[in-house]
Amino acid sequence: VVLDLACGVGYGSWIMQRAGLKVIGMDISTEAIKYARQHYPGPTYAVARAEDIGDVEVDALVSFETIEHLVDPLPVLRAVRAKKLVASVPNQERYPFNAAKFEKDEYPHQRHYTPKEFAALVADAGYEPRATWCQKDKHGEIDIGPDGMFIIMVADAS
Repeated sequence: VVLDLACGVGYGSWIMQRAGLKVIGMDISTEAIKYARQHYPGPTYAVARAEDIGDVEVDALVSFETIEHLVDPLPVLRAVRAKKLVASVPNQERYPFNAAKFEKDEYPHQRHYTPKEFAALVADAGYEPRATWCQKDKHGEIDIGPDGMFIIMVADAS
């Protein structure tokens, strides 16, 4: 089972489901989950916050472009026990944080992470980083290493 944390409208959950995975898409937005159920059926969808779901174990926790929105992401990452974590954040070294840019967002960015900071957060949450990838820009291809606007990390439970 894959838990797609902050799945939004469910597109990523649906893609993983179509690839043969059993997926639970979770988001705090009732409207987003309603849309997901209507337009991307297949995965199980839930309106919930990770830190409120209790003691859950899944094969993989997927969290794309979520962690930077959290004031304290550690409790969220620790709330779900997973064998594998796949997560992404904006790279502070290539996409410097500017609070003013996000102040009108419903869920504004709280910060961006350097590759070292992101690896430390992942380790503090109980995962051992195994591979780091990046996305060069918002619509770019995925490359090996952390030298892009967005860092993508794959980690195993430690």
